[in-house]
Amino acid sequence: MLDAGHGGAVLSSVDTGDGVDDIAYAPSTRQLYVGAARAARLTVARVDDAGKLTVAAQVPTREGARNGVVASDGTVYLAHSGAVKLNELVVVAPRK
Repeated sequence: MLDAGHGGAVLSSVDTGDGVDDIAYAPSTRQLYVGAARAARLTVARVDDAGKLTVAAQVPTREGARNGVVASDGTVYLAHSGAVKLNELVVVAPRK
């Protein structure tokens, strides 16, 4: 997390794994959703008022799953561009 208002200083970071192209953010829950295609993992991180990130969950996905979009109920949809099965949608539902 960078402080864009003060020279881009690093406020916090978490390990998401290799292959991140994009992130999704849900303002209502203050959570970031980061799909790492090469690591085959979705990281969910909470953002506090000071910009500190805390890992809430790391969920295995599939190699190639990336560019997540989060729905209002917390379900994350990741495009899958792996060589085994093309045009697949990986869906990660929130824990209840």
